[in-house]
Amino acid sequence: MDIISKAAEALRPISERGVRVEQGWYDSEYKKLHITLWLLSDSEDSHSDDDADVMKAQIQINIWSKKDQVSLKKEIRKLLKQNGFAYLGGNDDLDAEAKVFMNAMRFEYAEETEENFNE
Repeated sequence: MDIISKAAEALRPISERGVRVEQGWYDSEYKKLHITLWLLSDSEDSHSDDDADVMKAQIQINIWSKKDQVSLKKEIRKLLKQNGFAYLGGNDDLDAEAKVFMNAMRFEYAEETEENFNE
């Protein structure tokens, strides 16, 4: 499962408006509005006959900007939930010295494995 690609696809309406969506934690132009995607973990679940029937992955999505992006955060949450992601929680932060807002959200995605996944 490529959760980064799945999340980027879900966020296509935002990237098509010109907001950069990319994998990674940090960008040298971090004060410019952009969204980063980062894999937190992945795991197998629902085992039968020693094989996993479900793959799960957790992702963190950060919005970086010079201002608080409350409406963009709501839009991201809506788009990801519409695409099968479960919202796990979020946290907003401000680097007062640099004057940069970071809106962070965590999501989980689960999908059934293909028959030959574990072979």
